[in-house]
Amino acid sequence: MIRRLFFIILTFAAVVLLLLFYVWERAAALQLTLVLAQKEKKLDGIQNKIEKLRLEFLNLTSVMRIEKIAKEKLKMRYPTSKEVRYIMEKR
Repeated sequence: MIRRLFFIILTFAAVVLLLLFYVWERAAALQLTLVLAQKEKKLDGIQNKIEKLRLEFLNLTSVMRIEKIAKEKLKMRYPTSKEVRYIMEKR
């Protein structure tokens, strides 16, 4: 009788431990899923920022923009043929 009662208690304890492990595992999986979602959201934000910066870089380094600034703000112009000087390289 005592042996049977001990076996029942041991079986019940094993089942409880298995259920606790299952609940803990599911909670850990849920927590990791939430962390992953946060990281993916942050990654999307960073990728959007990179794309914005890439477009801004392309805009700022465009030849047309640089020529416009050179002409309007710096009062630069292309040289006339008389202003061009060629230098011969000595060997």
